[in-house]
Amino acid sequence: MVLAVNFFIGLVGVLHCLFFKLESIDFMKAKTLKRFGLSSEEGKVVKTWAFNQGFYNLFLALGLFYSILLLNTGHVSEGKAVASVILFAIVGAATVLFFSAPQKWTAALVQGLPALIGLILLSFL
Repeated sequence: MVLAVNFFIGLVGVLHCLFFKLESIDFMKAKTLKRFGLSSEEGKVVKTWAFNQGFYNLFLALGLFYSILLLNTGHVSEGKAVASVILFAIVGAATVLFFSAPQKWTAALVQGLPALIGLILLSFL
């Protein structure tokens, strides 16, 4: 069970590192703007927001990696607490995305499903 928990928490962490790269480093690239459905002009308007959002995702990932460290070094209660709060927030954000923009259901699924699985598995530790 610990291996599965580590896998899903780690997967969510890696995904959020990729979201960081997309939103904070690659945001103004044509391919990234297209993915977000934005023109270059629109991208310039929301560039600061995206940059901040990217770092938010990076900090979530770092917290998840820290929870893995805690879970695997004898601090199971603390690791479960840290991971649970972060995973619950991610599932919540994916739910908001789904209901606010149903056409982006795949993005909500990519964001939320691994976090939900991780949260469920975590409850068995």
